[in-house]
Amino acid sequence: MGSENRRGGTRTIIGIIPQYPLHSQQNIYARVRMPPVGIVSVLSQVAHRPGIHAYAIDENNYAGPTDYQGMPDHGFLQGRHPASLVLFYGGMSNAVPRLYSLAREYKRFGATTVAGGSHVDALPEEALAHGVDIVVHGEGEHAMIELLEALGDGGGPLPYDALTRISGISYLDADGSYRRTGKRMPVAQLDTLIDPDLTLIKHLRKRWSAIPVSWGRGCNFRCEFCVVNTQYGRHKSCSEEKFVEQVVRYADMGYRRFFIVDDNFAQDPQAAIRVSRMIGDYARRFRKKLIMTVQVRTDVAEDPELIAAMRYAGIDTLAIGYESPIDSELRAMRKGVDVATMVRRSRILARHFYIHGMFIFGYPRFAGDPEASLPLTERAKAYIRFFRKARIDTVQVLNAVPLPGSRLRARLECEGRILPQEMVGWDKYDGQFLCYDPTPEGLDPHELQELPRLLMKKRYLGSRFTSFVNYGNWMNWAYLATVGFPIEFSVFYTKRFIHGLRQRIKEHAIDARGNIFAASLRSALADIRRRWRNTAVKTYAGAIVRRWTAAYRKSGFSETLKKRFAPDGA
Repeated sequence: MGSENRRGGTRTIIGIIPQYPLHSQQNIYARVRMPPVGIVSVLSQVAHRPGIHAYAIDENNYAGPTDYQGMPDHGFLQGRHPASLVLFYGGMSNAVPRLYSLAREYKRFGATTVAGGSHVDALPEEALAHGVDIVVHGEGEHAMIELLEALGDGGGPLPYDALTRISGISYLDADGSYRRTGKRMPVAQLDTLIDPDLTLIKHLRKRWSAIPVSWGRGCNFRCEFCVVNTQYGRHKSCSEEKFVEQVVRYADMGYRRFFIVDDNFAQDPQAAIRVSRMIGDYARRFRKKLIMTVQVRTDVAEDPELIAAMRYAGIDTLAIGYESPIDSELRAMRKGVDVATMVRRSRILARHFYIHGMFIFGYPRFAGDPEASLPLTERAKAYIRFFRKARIDTVQVLNAVPLPGSRLRARLECEGRILPQEMVGWDKYDGQFLCYDPTPEGLDPHELQELPRLLMKKRYLGSRFTSFVNYGNWMNWAYLATVGFPIEFSVFYTKRFIHGLRQRIKEHAIDARGNIFAASLRSALADIRRRWRNTAVKTYAGAIVRRWTAAYRKSGFSETLKKRFAPDGA
């Protein structure tokens, strides 16, 4: 079959981003059309070599040929460009069942299957038992180059002697024994890598929501629930110039919206200031209107120079992992911050940016932890108060997900609290389903399952009565389009003017340059724009929450929980 995978002396390699399960497709993250950068970066290292035809498909944003079930038709793709090597993105646990199905299919086609990403990195033997030939651990760019040389034409038996010389991979040898070739040294200089080429992704159904660009990888924090530090170690980044070149490339192609995928854009604040100024200079010199979203921690609020630089670059939205409004839960997560500090910082940041807050509800504690006694309904009330006090524009509240490779999963496994796969398969590891047993903490599983969804419904739909009467937020839109504008503009302008006047008096700068009336006018108009924007987002998110709720009901998971946690004899 290996010879059939070469046409005209060209060897085909395909990268595949597996489709999320149906219930996950209603999640807001799945609704945002952005491919993961990692697999594109790996594929880009070899895509433009002589004799190589490389491309990728994102099954979550796909408009190519489909089969009788409406899924991407890989048989057709393989018939058109027979691939000898197939790369799979295995970073999302909920898409892993689809990955394994595709891996078995491509093995029947005679291709060699390779997977990387946090899930398969943590559970390589599982992947190798489900159609994957080789698992790549950690960073895959250099391993990909070495694998390309070792595998030759692909297909047929694996070249075991050659594979033993490639560090950082796992495979099954000729007798079926598991082999892991040790740890690969991290990529020392990210500048040596070829930039991820998103044009390698073919058969796109819709234009990307935003262009994902990566500056660095890894994280200096060690939150218990996260796998970033475990997989990539401490933070490192490419040069500022190389990163800005990525932004310029896609901006010149006509893209305006960017998402910087680094888990903490401001890991190095001084470097973030320089990068922001470089992007802002480019945008002004070439008259580009760039809009950017970044992920940060709240400590950005302590650096006015960084805030100003980020605004200059066109960053208008911050995605912040607050995780919880309860101090004892933050300590259990190892977040390294308290609630009062987050509120203070968040209120500062809300003056300059839109804030998207990400939360984990009912974070699992150690069994018998005396600080875990707060009832779940009281915790839910704490979340609602926090949303208001921290002035967060949009929120996402999910259940804790014990991801493979995380310290959280290791802890829950030691306590025997991970729910079995036959009850909660990997497809349900998306934050919408309870994946562990909360009863050792004295918590009701049904209540813990329901409350995150109820918080989202309350935030975006209101009560059952208001969601019916004000369906689609038509009352909000009617108000804003009529009497709401002059009323709210007057309120916003007065508040901004008084605040600005107090600041100038406090700083003894009452005669400072700059017209306080004009500044208050600009701020008031920005407040009005924020209100319209948040109403639009609320309307869109409300529709997602409705579909999300409908998909959950169809899943039958509530009945599964009842059977699992039914009292003895019930």
